[in-house]
Formats: sequence, C-alpha cells, structure tokens
Amino acid sequence: MSWQPRTSSSEPGDAAQPGRRLSPGALLERAVQGARDDEHTALLVVRLNRSDRLAALAQHPESRQTLLEIARRVEAMMRARDHWAVASHDELWVLLVDLPTTALAELAGRTLRESLARPVHADDRSTPIAQLQPVVGGCWTLTSDRDAPVELLRAATAACALAAAEDDQVLISAPQTRMRTIDRNRLENELRVALYANELDVFFQPQVDLRTRRCTNAEALVRWTREDGSTVPPDLLVSICEERGLMNQLTQFVLNTALRHLMTWSGQGLELGVSINLSNTTLADSTYPALVAHTLDTWSVDPTRLTLELTESAIVRNERSAIEFMHRIRDQGCKLALDDFGTGYSSFAYLRKLPIGELKIDQSFVRNMIADRNDGRIVQVLIDLAHTFDMMALAEGVEDAAIAARLAEAGCDVAQGYHYARPLPPFEFAGWVRAFNAGAADQDGTARAVPDR
Repeated sequence: MSWQPRTSSSEPGDAAQPGRRLSPGALLERAVQGARDDEHTALLVVRLNRSDRLAALAQHPESRQTLLEIARRVEAMMRARDHWAVASHDELWVLLVDLPTTALAELAGRTLRESLARPVHADDRSTPIAQLQPVVGGCWTLTSDRDAPVELLRAATAACALAAAEDDQVLISAPQTRMRTIDRNRLENELRVALYANELDVFFQPQVDLRTRRCTNAEALVRWTREDGSTVPPDLLVSICEERGLMNQLTQFVLNTALRHLMTWSGQGLELGVSINLSNTTLADSTYPALVAHTLDTWSVDPTRLTLELTESAIVRNERSAIEFMHRIRDQGCKLALDDFGTGYSSFAYLRKLPIGELKIDQSFVRNMIADRNDGRIVQVLIDLAHTFDMMALAEGVEDAAIAARLAEAGCDVAQGYHYARPLPPFEFAGWVRAFNAGAADQDGTARAVPDR
C-alpha cells in the first residue's frame, strides 16, 4: 500500500486535521493564492527515504499505523494556515505561509526532519516498526509573481537534492525575486560607504505597558534611504550584511545610535529602555558581550535599560554557545528577549534553559486573536507560559484597540504595534512618548505624535 493523497475518509491520514492535508494540485493552488496576497511563502520538499523494513511492510497492517504516525508528526509542527500534501509514496510537500524570514523556514525544516527521523513504534512493541531517513529541501520567497508556485517547487526540489550532502540533511534556498534584482554588489559598496559615514537611520517603535498604559521602552529598527531617494527593504539590508560580512558593523551602528539617543532623552527627562535585534552572526561572536559593555560605558547608559532580542532559530542553530553568550550578557545586567516566539517550530522545553526575561509573541497570532479562536487560545497559552517561566509577555502586531484590550484582559504585560505608532524617527518618537505618557492618549489608547522641540 502506497501513501497517496487522501480521497476518502478510509485512507491513511485520517488523524490529520480536515483541510490541512491537500492533494498536490490543491496545495499549489494555495501557493498561488499566497503569491497573489504577497505573502512570505516557503515550500518544503521532504523525501522520506524509507528503509527496507518499511517497504517490506507495504502490505502489512502495521503500515497503516506507520503512515498515520507520519501524518500526526507532520500535523504537530504546523500552524493553522499551513498545509501539506503527499506527492508520492516517498515524498511530502509542506506549504508554510506568513514567514517573515528564511530563518524561520530553516527552523521549520529542521524541526520537521527531527520529528520524522524518530523511530516509529507500535503501541505494544519496544522494537521500532519503521525508521525514516528524511531529507528536507525548501525554497522561501517574497515574490508575488503568478508563476511563483512553479518556481518554488523547482527550487525546493533542487534544494532537496542538495540537502543530502548537508550535515543536518536540511537546505532552504531563497531565490532571486524582483525585490532582489538590484545589483547586490553595487548595494554592498553603497552600504559600506553609508555605514562608514553613519548615513543609515534608526527608528523607534513604542512598546507600551498594558497595566500603566505608559511607554517605557522602544524597539530600535534600522532604515536605509539611498542617495537616489529609494528605500532599501530592511530584510534586503540585513540579507546583504549577513552575506557580505557587514553584520557586526550594522549591529554596532544600531547599538551606538540607540544608546546615544537614550542618553539624550535621559538628559531631557525621558527615562526609557531600548531593544535591539541580534542576528545569527552576532550571536556567534564571542567578543560581542565585551563590546556591549564598552558601548554602554561610553554612553553612560545603565545596562538594565538595554534589551537584546534573539530569535528561536538563532538559538536552536547552536544552542550551547548561544546559552553561554546569553549568560554573559545577562551577567552584565542587560536584559534578553526571545523574538518571534510561538511560530510552532520548536519545543517549549528549552525555555527553562534560557536566561530570558521577555517572550515576544509573534504577530501572526496576535493580529487574528479575536477573529480566530484558535489564535486567541494560542496567545493566552503563550502569555501563561511566559509567566510560568517568570518572563514578561510582549505581544507584537497590535493593530487596534480591541486587540489591545483583549491582551490586557489576558494578562499580557507589554504591547507593540501600529495601534500605538509606527516606527518613528528619534525626534518624533520623543515627542510621541511625552504626549502619550502625559495623558494625551485618546480613549482608544492612541496618541498624537508631538514633535520634539
């Protein structure tokens, strides 16, 4: 018996949630819709490389149990809007949507492979009845072209073929899209000049305490406007820095700029904190904690006012060195936050190992938490989870008053999103904070941006 796409309730895969498992054609149609909606999409091709033992069981009743277990494991790592299909008896396709970075696609691929690689046991046996050796290849893209699914499948299949040579048997590629057709070499040269001349900008997005309704912190976000007036998308800027060895310079620029503004605001009576995102490259730099300490001393900023944000994917990639890095940062007095949490691609178990003080709940859940009961439940679980580990819960993507109110009812500590303000230049941000904290907020929680003078 081969594992074919489900056409009736009697076929393998009954344990999968309705609507999650599709035929290959229907899955590609979903990818078409995602392309039209300009969603960040990833397509994973999973080759199961089934063992002789599993092949020998093709006509055995145990085969059905094996196939159902594979379906259960695939479903377990997926989110509400993800889908999967069976392309052949030895190949699965998984469609992931609304992924802001390729790093999350990599994390999904590794998590899926690790889950499928575990031996399959019968309920009453200690000896495994099947063993898979999965290889995962994938393609992540931002493109909105109508032929994106065809390109995605071609690139994901090619990545899967190459993944067999990788140590972890996982390879995610990010093909060129129209956003990336700009000459990257020319952009790199311009970026080096801009970094040297401090010509990039750092904007600040408010983070609001839901209990006091005061802004006490902000996330620092880098922006780059070229000499011709065009704005380089932040994800492209970061991609070039990681690819061309400029990530440490970019991170140090953001750190210096953010702390300089903190010192200025402190002299004006605004005692605020700031959060800065760290990349995988920075997390692997053993000298960075000392550099942070030196920069804090240079700008006379208390370490407790600095929060460094790490992603799940960066930590999972090299857990041991990441944990050592985090302990050094925390021992210096800085705070740590886990960003984009709740994507569903990693285990909650490792949270107890991490010296994290803040959990940032991914905006993909927050945006729909009122309209989608499942998202609402997930947000509540993540808030409770944060509190269980003595962490603050921060919700991203808060876009209206109703969501802010629901988060407050759920016990969330901090909120961030367009409901309060978009990322603002330093002077506008300082004026916004003065207005908001002085009680100039409207009844729905928004505030007028008052320019700093």
